[in-house]
Amino acid sequence: MKNIKFIYLLILLYCTICKIDAQPPHTFTQYKTSDGLYQKTIMHILQDTKGFIWFATWDGIYKFDGYHFKNYKNRKGNNNGFNNSRIDYLAEGEQSYLWMISYDLQVYRFDMENEIFLSLPYSNYQAESIHPSHYGHTWIITNKGDLIEAYNSTDRKTLRAYNFFDKNHLSKSKVYNLLEDDKNNLWILSQAGIYKLIFNKNHSYTIHYYKLPNSVYDATETDTDIYFSGSKGRIWRYNKKNNKFTLFYAATQSNINIIRNIGPNKLFLGTKDDGILIYEISQGTTAHFTAQTNKELKNNYIKEVFIDSRNEVWIRSANTLGITHLSFNPVPQLKHFTIKDRYNEQTVNSRPEMYVCEDINHNLWIHPSGGGLGYYERKTNILKPFFNTERQSGWDSENKVTAIFSDRQGNLWLGSYNNGLEKVTFNTNPFHLYQNVPSDNESLENYTRANFQDSKGNIWMGIKDQTIRIYDNSLHFKGFLTKDGSISPFQKDKIGTAYCFTEDHKGRIWIGTKGDGIIIATPLQKNKYALNYHMHETTNLHSLSDNNVYSMCEDKYKRMWIATFGGGVNYVNLNTNDYIFYHSANSLKKYPINLCSRARYVISDSIGRIWIGTTNGLLLTDVTSTRAEDITFKHYTYDDTNPNSLSNNNIHQILFSKINGNIYLATFGGGLNKAIQDNNGNLLFQAYTTQNHLPANVILSIEEDNKGNLWLATEEELCKFNPSTKEVITYSSWDLPTYFKFNEGEALHTPNNYLLFNTFKGALYFHPDSIRNSEYIPPIVFTQFQSGEKIITPSDSSLIHKNIDDIYQITLPHHQNAFNIQFAALDMKNHDNLFYAYRLDGFETNWNYIGQERSANYTNLPKGHYILKVRSTNSDGIWVDNTRSIDITVLPSFWETPWAYLLYTLLISVIIFITSYILFVIYRLKHKVSIEQEISDIKLRFFTNISHELRTPLTLITGPVEQLLNNKTIEDKAREQLLIIERNANRMLRLVNQILDFRKIQNKKMKMHVQQFDLLPFIRQIMENFNYLANEQHINLSLNAPEHPVILWADIDKLEKIIFNLISNAFKYTPKEKNIIVKVTENEKIISISIIDQGIGMTKNQLKRLFIRFETFSDQHIHTQESTGIGLSLTKELVEMHNGTITVESQPNEGSCFTVNLQKGNGHFSPNTEFIVSDDIMNKTIKPIMANNTIITTTEDSEQKTEENKDSILLVEDNDELRRFLKTILAESYSILEADNGETGIKIALEQLPDIIISDIMMPQKNGIELLNELKNNISTSHIPIILLSAKSSIESKLEGMQYGADDYITKPFSATYLKARIHNLVEQRKRLQQIYCQTLFSPKSEKKSVKEENMPVLSVSDQKFMDKLIQTITENMDNCDFSVDNMALSVDMSRSNFFRKLKGITGQSPIDFLKQMKMKRALQLIESKEYNISEIAYMVGFNDAHYFSKCFKQTYGISPTEYKNNIDR
Repeated sequence: MKNIKFIYLLILLYCTICKIDAQPPHTFTQYKTSDGLYQKTIMHILQDTKGFIWFATWDGIYKFDGYHFKNYKNRKGNNNGFNNSRIDYLAEGEQSYLWMISYDLQVYRFDMENEIFLSLPYSNYQAESIHPSHYGHTWIITNKGDLIEAYNSTDRKTLRAYNFFDKNHLSKSKVYNLLEDDKNNLWILSQAGIYKLIFNKNHSYTIHYYKLPNSVYDATETDTDIYFSGSKGRIWRYNKKNNKFTLFYAATQSNINIIRNIGPNKLFLGTKDDGILIYEISQGTTAHFTAQTNKELKNNYIKEVFIDSRNEVWIRSANTLGITHLSFNPVPQLKHFTIKDRYNEQTVNSRPEMYVCEDINHNLWIHPSGGGLGYYERKTNILKPFFNTERQSGWDSENKVTAIFSDRQGNLWLGSYNNGLEKVTFNTNPFHLYQNVPSDNESLENYTRANFQDSKGNIWMGIKDQTIRIYDNSLHFKGFLTKDGSISPFQKDKIGTAYCFTEDHKGRIWIGTKGDGIIIATPLQKNKYALNYHMHETTNLHSLSDNNVYSMCEDKYKRMWIATFGGGVNYVNLNTNDYIFYHSANSLKKYPINLCSRARYVISDSIGRIWIGTTNGLLLTDVTSTRAEDITFKHYTYDDTNPNSLSNNNIHQILFSKINGNIYLATFGGGLNKAIQDNNGNLLFQAYTTQNHLPANVILSIEEDNKGNLWLATEEELCKFNPSTKEVITYSSWDLPTYFKFNEGEALHTPNNYLLFNTFKGALYFHPDSIRNSEYIPPIVFTQFQSGEKIITPSDSSLIHKNIDDIYQITLPHHQNAFNIQFAALDMKNHDNLFYAYRLDGFETNWNYIGQERSANYTNLPKGHYILKVRSTNSDGIWVDNTRSIDITVLPSFWETPWAYLLYTLLISVIIFITSYILFVIYRLKHKVSIEQEISDIKLRFFTNISHELRTPLTLITGPVEQLLNNKTIEDKAREQLLIIERNANRMLRLVNQILDFRKIQNKKMKMHVQQFDLLPFIRQIMENFNYLANEQHINLSLNAPEHPVILWADIDKLEKIIFNLISNAFKYTPKEKNIIVKVTENEKIISISIIDQGIGMTKNQLKRLFIRFETFSDQHIHTQESTGIGLSLTKELVEMHNGTITVESQPNEGSCFTVNLQKGNGHFSPNTEFIVSDDIMNKTIKPIMANNTIITTTEDSEQKTEENKDSILLVEDNDELRRFLKTILAESYSILEADNGETGIKIALEQLPDIIISDIMMPQKNGIELLNELKNNISTSHIPIILLSAKSSIESKLEGMQYGADDYITKPFSATYLKARIHNLVEQRKRLQQIYCQTLFSPKSEKKSVKEENMPVLSVSDQKFMDKLIQTITENMDNCDFSVDNMALSVDMSRSNFFRKLKGITGQSPIDFLKQMKMKRALQLIESKEYNISEIAYMVGFNDAHYFSKCFKQTYGISPTEYKNNIDR
């Protein structure tokens, strides 16, 4: 809000102030369109019961809440009969209705709750006055004297109006006036007498008619009686106790138009043509005044009167300019007042009405007939013109006063043509502004920068115009300080801009200036001083450090401390007269000049410490030392990590409280700081800022009053801070004499308890005890409600049905749980000092202090009941008890209501029922499926177990058959029968393998071993297995494939099973003389393998169950043998393991086509797939495994071994028949040891140390893996090759055996020839290892290179450790001739026999031979070293006899030691 403020103050300063007329100090505020007031012609003003101010204008009505205007007027589409927005009069009725009279004299009602206009439903009338009554009825007197009764419907939507006389079937009579007595009875004064209406509780009434002989014009009420005035001087007195009328006559024959009670015993009578009469009731006497008898009464026709609080009468006469005042001193006296215009002429042609307004302080503001506005000064009985001097120089006929009103706080509201709406606020607080030039606020002579009161009571002021002015204790101006040291009221010398003053113990006045150093004024005589100047001299090290002196003080050691803005601090020893300035450039070496060169304030405390305020923090020093060099300073600064540090480094002033001893620092930007000393002597600081309700954080000066309150000057406000209660009261420019800014100079506290502050426009002074805070409690009103982004009004929302301020509860739906509510405290004096707080009970516990903000905003409130409470200060910034509350309920969403919970219960019950039923059905189905699955698993486990058991018998079948088939002498017929046995055995083997594969897939143990190969040769080899069957059944089996190679990544074992099963299935269901075609096609991504037959085909139902496990289809016309239902199911599983698909197309009696689609490349396989890489893809032929029946040929033994030379084999097998079969086929070449379980096998192996061990895996007591692990970890048996036999054919099982050290892994059933070849290979490999090892160990260095071969076998880790230990032992005992085989066996913790067999198994040599070879090798090394003779060497290698040594050497190397040595020498 833009306020134009104009201040008129009475300043009593004896000699220097220009005297002005005595009017209350006041401030004008003008309201414009920027404040929301778009119509400036104000015709009437009213304050309603809540405190809102209403204005009748030429553009509707306006409501004002102290901040904003809201306009209500007729708008298109309202259809409310409100046809004229030019309003002249307002009246408040009951039930929040506002009645108004428009310019065309029509009556309208405005519903303040619902914000709706309604026109009076009455025709052909012109209203003269409106009279709202207590019981809700509103009475309108027309210009013809008709009386219209209007009353409201209970729903507030309609308005009814009747002619009073017609409604009550009374004879019509002209009505002059109405009176509502103290019992709310309504008296109707008419031409036909008086009607008394007595209302009951239902707001209906009964009529009592008092017929009087003449007209009754007016009435007035006293405590006991009601007086009615009539024609020809008649007065009726109605006694309220006995309800009787008494007639008496006044001393006039004129009609008494006006009768008023003006005291306990007086009546004022205004006549139509006989002036006025003062009737003494008790005495019956009359004082009569007419225009003829008293010149102050200008006309005998009395039109209007106003009775003020002193029962004095203000009278408007007909056709008369001005106003007549009737007073009693004690006799009646009349005085006529007019207001001259700005040309000192009578104001004419203005409004004829008389406005008299008396405020709460009983001041009278009068608009006399004819125009103008004046303030009545009772003491002088003068009506003084009152106007806005900044906008006008006086009243004139063009600037008419249209409305005048005084509100409940005493503010005066004026409406005028030129100035629009103005508010006059009256200042009653005792702030005074002393100005040297009152006529020019901006003059530098008013700009005070420093003030000081000396010991004689003189007040020294430093002015911005570089003068120093001196006043007495009562601020009487004494004169200027001149350059010669005298005080002259006329000689205005510019000495310098004084920034500070102080007085030393000798009475000398020290003056610190801005830029001119220090002036010392030594008193000589009255009004005479000797001036001594001290400034900075570059050539004088002991001169003042800087010429900008901001503060000075004397400590208890009689040293003057000086704060300079640029040179740090100085001090002068006053005990001497040499004026040596000590500072950081000379002796005060420890002063932190680099950090604190700009010192603003210096002060000494009671114990002698010096406190220095700088722009970079606080310096504190203890100056007990007399040497400047020894003075140290403690530095306190702002630290954002320390909450107890200074809040800002820029310190303007330091104050020591005389009341409680506290120390306060005023900072520029950090508010007020309180210094607290801890137990260690360090200072802690407590800050008070805007968060503690200070008006600003920039504190320019600070002073304490006699009650311990701190007065803080900010840039634009003055505030009082109570250190005990922490209460802050702010005084803004509204409260101060005028708008100005404060200066940073030190404030002054005079002995008579006046405070004086420096400002840009003079010295502000006041007595703190004379300040009285307002006790007004402004009501809180709610002004606007907003839901989301929409402002809610009663006319367009279901949330509120009336004005937000008339609602006590708001109910919000769950989706509109965000709202904003605005409020205002109706304090019309100064809203700049209003501060607000709110709290939402049920949501929070603490008040939200929001300063001058006027809204509460909440979002996403959960469901529940809340109470929003709002409170505020008054215009003096004092928190008052005016809490206003409104209930707010956020409804739950439908899903949170009891109905929803009931629905949830029903739904949950239904869901539980349905779920239970579904679960029951699912359980039954699942149970059925689980039973079927369990049966399937039982079948699979049964077949798996049977399959494991079948592998051994199959071995016993295929092995002997193979042996017989290898016999070339067998007859052809027998050979044919044996081939049939072999084929069926192989068929059974494939079936066993399928069952085992199913089990692996089910247990997720089957892994993919993928390699790249040419598909076509692979398929052709598979098809060769069916040639015999094709020839037998006369079926044409053919391959339709591309001519170029078809490269595929696949698991050859699983792919062979897929194709084999599909071709086998085709043969099973294809009649004779038909075709089976294997077709291979490919595109960019897919390779398709199709097996097409011309068999019996399948129906659609059969196709659906084709790949179901154990599902069988049979046709007796084709085969009598039923299917197992395993092959196709396994085929589908294997295809899917390749991430491929298998499809089938079939027509009954036409044939079927099975198509396997496999992806090219290897990117589609899972990460755990094992890839087998080959260097040559195109030239390498991958052969089908064919169920392990392919024979790997090896060379047969070229010679038969004798029994004593046979290698020994340990057979560990729990199946007796298989063990006997193995013995039969191996006994010819090997010596056989037998064991029927793993534990026995381990025992025999440890005792006999066989050359090779063949063991089954699945055995009782200890299985083959346990046997393998134990033997390989035993030093005695770790060298023995072990072959594992097992029905487990998976790669995982093979890997497990190989990881434990198995030398070979052969699956059952196996080829006897293959087994014999593997045994022979292992034996030969062992012998080769022995030969290579011994050759490497015992050959001379020159021959060792020749023994290195590619793929040379090596010892196992455990055998290598055994040999290393043995060799080390032999080497350590090389010269011991008593070292024997027993010693060697003992060194490796073995028996002699086991050691013998162990060593022979590794090296092929006996221990004696091995020891001899070791000795010969060592001897050879010693001979080659050429360091010893033969005899010495013999003893060194453990030979006692050199001759025997030579013999052994020659047997080993074919040459004697001597000859070998001679050859080396040559």
